[in-house]
Amino acid sequence: MTMRVRGYNCVGRDVDGDTSPNGGICLFTSHLYPSHVVTLHTSLQAVAVRIHIHSLVTVCCVYLPPNDVVLQVDLNQLVSQLPAPFILLFDFNGHSPLWGHDDTNARGRQIEQLISDHCLCLLNNDEKTYFHAPTRTFHSLDLAICSPTLLPMLNFEVANDLHNSDHFPLLVSHVNGTGVRNCPPTYRFHRADWDTFTRLAVITGIMVQDGTINHVVLNVTEAIRNAADAAIPKTSNFSRKLCKPLWNSAYQQAKKEQRRRWGIFRRYPTTDNLIAFKRAKALARKTRRQSQRESWIQYVSSITSSTTSQQLWRKVKTANGLYRDFSIPILETSTAIYLSPVDVANVIGQTFASVSRSDSYSPAFQATKNRLEWTNINFRCRQPLPYNCDFDMCELKRALSSAHNTSPGPDGISYELLRHLNEDSLISLLYLFNRIWREQVYPTQWQEAIVIPILKPEKIPRTLSAIDR
Repeated sequence: MTMRVRGYNCVGRDVDGDTSPNGGICLFTSHLYPSHVVTLHTSLQAVAVRIHIHSLVTVCCVYLPPNDVVLQVDLNQLVSQLPAPFILLFDFNGHSPLWGHDDTNARGRQIEQLISDHCLCLLNNDEKTYFHAPTRTFHSLDLAICSPTLLPMLNFEVANDLHNSDHFPLLVSHVNGTGVRNCPPTYRFHRADWDTFTRLAVITGIMVQDGTINHVVLNVTEAIRNAADAAIPKTSNFSRKLCKPLWNSAYQQAKKEQRRRWGIFRRYPTTDNLIAFKRAKALARKTRRQSQRESWIQYVSSITSSTTSQQLWRKVKTANGLYRDFSIPILETSTAIYLSPVDVANVIGQTFASVSRSDSYSPAFQATKNRLEWTNINFRCRQPLPYNCDFDMCELKRALSSAHNTSPGPDGISYELLRHLNEDSLISLLYLFNRIWREQVYPTQWQEAIVIPILKPEKIPRTLSAIDR
């Protein structure tokens, strides 16, 4: 089964054969965490993924239909295939007092035996996980089971909202949080106070005349960055939430009323309260569909004769759900598996360095290369050739005006900031550039860069051969 949800990887398994329209299972993993699929050899409806949050954990989802005959040996073989530590998320359809049932059935005894044989830990408490609408009763059918080493690290709770299902979501979280990678904040130039920035970003002549090149560059960078922080707001370092055009005030109010009616019914499960909840649910569904139609009409109406081709194709791709998405995979080499994002970044960097180094050159070429790199270049000559002269202000302003607004390096200084420096600061900046040119010392800070690897099409993400620079 293949399904695309923006920001998530999907792995699923359909029901074998066409004997029943029910069943099937699907597991989504966020692109914020490295993950890869675990291949399972089982006849059960089960899928598994290894994912790295604070550490590497295997997550396995299993669905056991209530009328199917499940052998104990099949459950044991499934557990034996899961790399430890692991979390099992079950819709077992089993009854046992261990997870809040008043009675025990055969499926419940199977689960009890599975937990005992493999020394597993049950995360469930007495909270109900299933709502049976015909009888208006609540039961515990969904289970969360984990390896013993994970038990002290996990919290378990059951969500209150059914989200239009008959099963409550199980929330299994790490005690130290999710460890979500925050996005680096960037300047929002469209909201910048450029007058304040120009007034604060002062680069004096003394600042660029005294000290080494590295020290001067550090001071200039700090002065520009401090002024930018004071005059230009930044984006949040949290991941951007996806836009929901249909979510207007009417739909928000309808959903609020639906949740309120559901809360009343959970406390007092009477027929009148159930009818009131279903009425609120139907109204929320009607409001959502109406909001979807209105948002779609508004979106299509925004395409006019003045819309550029670039904007048009962006809207067409958005309407068709076409977007670029990439997740950090778990990298596998012949000698090791790299799990955390830091380890993945380091091994990619080492691979780039090994490709770029000069070990593959002949000894004679390496000797010549090393000798010439240590030879100082003499810019002095009898004739004042233009390419040997100092830079002038016209060249600096022309370079800044023609430069594109590309992403800045690790120092965060972009061309847009340099364009808004005052005349005196530009003169000092020009003096710094000429110092670098005359002294032939390239700043250490400028030798650092942010390298983004690009996944090659039709390549396996887990291998280094799938990455291009």
